[in-house]
Amino acid sequence: MTDTPATSAARIVSIETSVPQHQYTQEQALAFMKAVPSYGNDERAFLDRIYPPSAIGCRYSTIADFGRSPQEYDFFSRSADLLPEPLLEKRNAMYVEAAPRIASEAARKALDAAPEIDPQSVTHIVSASCTGFSAPGVDLAIQRSLDLPASTRRIHIGFMGCYAAVPALRTARDILCADPAAVVLVVCVELCSLHFQLKPDREQMVANSLFADGAAAAVVVNPARTDAGNSAGFDLLDFETALLDDSEQDMAWTIGSIAFDMRLSAYVPKIVQKNIQPVLRSLLGRNRLSQDELVRWAIHPGGRAVLERVSRGLGFDPRGMEDSYAVLNEYGNMSSPTILFVLRKTMEALRQNSQVGPVVAAAFGPGLTVESALMAYTEKTE
Repeated sequence: MTDTPATSAARIVSIETSVPQHQYTQEQALAFMKAVPSYGNDERAFLDRIYPPSAIGCRYSTIADFGRSPQEYDFFSRSADLLPEPLLEKRNAMYVEAAPRIASEAARKALDAAPEIDPQSVTHIVSASCTGFSAPGVDLAIQRSLDLPASTRRIHIGFMGCYAAVPALRTARDILCADPAAVVLVVCVELCSLHFQLKPDREQMVANSLFADGAAAAVVVNPARTDAGNSAGFDLLDFETALLDDSEQDMAWTIGSIAFDMRLSAYVPKIVQKNIQPVLRSLLGRNRLSQDELVRWAIHPGGRAVLERVSRGLGFDPRGMEDSYAVLNEYGNMSSPTILFVLRKTMEALRQNSQVGPVVAAAFGPGLTVESALMAYTEKTE
């Protein structure tokens, strides 16, 4: 199912991000994982194969243990075998405490970056998250933390994984099509590291090597607003959703006995490579554009292999995705906020280079689903 082409009813006028305070390098993460007592020589050799070439320099986590000695652990057990592992109740309790904090920080920064928008004019919050649950949830915590009007309407997009930011932006666009006076705050927050597990399962070990914590927020308004019409940003023009055949079991996110379990098949990058061009050809063709007319790509950095396969599938040099590689290097894969981290870098690059024009954003997640968006960067007008 696809959207029909839309005029520019919605513009992202700011994107800001937030991460937890605990930073650790990929070398520190590798040392931590190689010290897990339940791993044998085969598992440690596998870790040596996946961590150094990951293109990740550092990541951020709500968990402080990665930079500590075992005697100082708060999250993992201080026993010699690190068992028992934290139970789901403890993991989710940390999510309920920490996710609202960094989500609210990102949202506050996004509103501060759009000074022409009065926070009291925010009409909708569209939040997305898949790494924890609570009711009332992170959406209400954001509303309370920012002292937004009690009438603010809240929509939460749950358990959609890495691509959830794109449906969140599409929802913001749809709201503004229906109500041009709306001001929509989109917020994505994930604490993926809460679901690190120590079992010697290859897919879990790969997930441990990639995922991290973070939050991102965007302010979306109608560009015709008198208080925001001169703001630079991304006009949201069109969206495309594709559910790839015979791939439902290759990427999944389920609730396990002690944590959320990641199913991440080694075939995912190949599936993405095979399908990415037909999906984006549909989006671009409907809008009478070619790949050569795009001024920038914003691709979800699910991992180095995913980015490399996307570049092959689209037929261009990996340097066409500088922003995606930079986010992967600086933050790792944070699931749903990650594409907003990329778009923030893309916006900064276009602003600095005084470039305008079309941009395609794409993200991948459970299903296997590809969500993409066609945007147009517009400079500020005086």
